[in-house]
Amino acid sequence: MNLSTKALVQLNDVIYKREEIIANSEIQKFIDSERRQKDESEIPYMTTSIKADQNVTMGIVTDVKTELRKADALKINYSTKKAKDAN
Repeated sequence: MNLSTKALVQLNDVIYKREEIIANSEIQKFIDSERRQKDESEIPYMTTSIKADQNVTMGIVTDVKTELRKADALKINYSTKKAKDAN
């Protein structure tokens, strides 16, 4: 089921439109909130995971990475679903 033809970004259980996360610094707010919940000694080990489906453009990934960079969240794990064989 496709929720939208617009780019959406999910931070835990909340879904945002691409424009919202950039304009409102939602990714930075999310990273700051997650850091506040951790012991200070754990913060350097935090890794952000970007999961993208086959329809995501590199522009969206770049926007998310830029926001993560602003939040000083530089450890990133990328994952996608393996494309189905065309045969």
